[in-house]
Amino acid sequence: MEKDLKILVVDDTVTDRQILARVIADIDRAELAGVAANGNLALSKIEIKQPDLVLLDVHMPDMDGIETLKQIKQRHPDIDVVMISGMDRETAQFTVKALESGALDFISKPRGPSAADNAAELRQALGRLISMVRTRKYSRQVRGIAGGRTVAAPLSRSSGALRPIVVPPLQPAAGAEKKSPIGKRTDRRVERIDLVAVGVSTGGPNALQEVVPQLQKDFPLPILVVQHMPPIFTASLAARLDAISAIRVVEGSDGEPINRGTLYIAPGGRHMVVRKNAGRHPVLALTDAPPVNSCRPSVDVLLRSLAMIYGGHVLAVILTGMGSDGLAGVTAIRRKGGCALVQDEKSSVIWGMPGAVAEADQADEIAPLSRMAARISEIVDRGYI
Repeated sequence: MEKDLKILVVDDTVTDRQILARVIADIDRAELAGVAANGNLALSKIEIKQPDLVLLDVHMPDMDGIETLKQIKQRHPDIDVVMISGMDRETAQFTVKALESGALDFISKPRGPSAADNAAELRQALGRLISMVRTRKYSRQVRGIAGGRTVAAPLSRSSGALRPIVVPPLQPAAGAEKKSPIGKRTDRRVERIDLVAVGVSTGGPNALQEVVPQLQKDFPLPILVVQHMPPIFTASLAARLDAISAIRVVEGSDGEPINRGTLYIAPGGRHMVVRKNAGRHPVLALTDAPPVNSCRPSVDVLLRSLAMIYGGHVLAVILTGMGSDGLAGVTAIRRKGGCALVQDEKSSVIWGMPGAVAEADQADEIAPLSRMAARISEIVDRGYI
């Protein structure tokens, strides 16, 4: 890997460009490749600077962030783009659209009264994203090595000298069992599936946009989704998915009955769980308990509540995302007799959450995103995985 991750900042506001440039300068192994005040200038600078990451403002004159994003991904699919967003409802809608169009993630522009606090918040958010982009870049290089291609790799961090390395495709040892093959199935039968729960983070809006519209209108069960997002954005995501899907998609609300054929997205900033009401019927409940795995909403929090209410009659689905949120919850579901379906590494934006489940041997099946909707329907219909 190169020592520094090269970053291009694209924002039509001078002050915001300066703030982002200063924050990047304070992050280890991050290099400011340049700044641009509009989309056209950004496209020109990308050709020259070849950045690894573009920080892209949502709202810009002439060519807005959405169109600029599309142009970048069309011309340079390996360059990651992170949207820089405001926190109003209109901007949230544009941001969700950008995520569906290929943006890796987004961060919000801090607008607090303290400039120092705003810079610290931005530095923390950018540090996490830069680490993720570096991981993705390294993974692409490793996949190139494993595929038997010649790649340039540093001899050492101090020398910086390069040497070609040729590695043959990876093969399992004789008699060794593959730990995470696509299509792995345990053929573990369950009595029935009463509910589907989905956990997803980075790359989630795009993944959900592919999976949810493929589900049939008469899907027989409720689906509960935790997508790591802040407030406002989850409402925009729910509205967007509802508009393009056959099943009903809503943002979950406190005390709401859980109906079959409806997908409920946990509101940003709150945990979503399931409890029984006075009539002993399961309903949604929203809580402001502390974050779990640095997340609120948390996949683990939802899944643990489902294990208590539904026992083993749950299909847990873990899609693309950074970190390991969902592993403890999946383990609780499977301990009760439920089952877990996870997205494969190749189709994931980042194989953190699904990879954690697979590596802990808690995945009953690993499938590509293109097969996810079909597998969910098949498992629900047949009662086994």
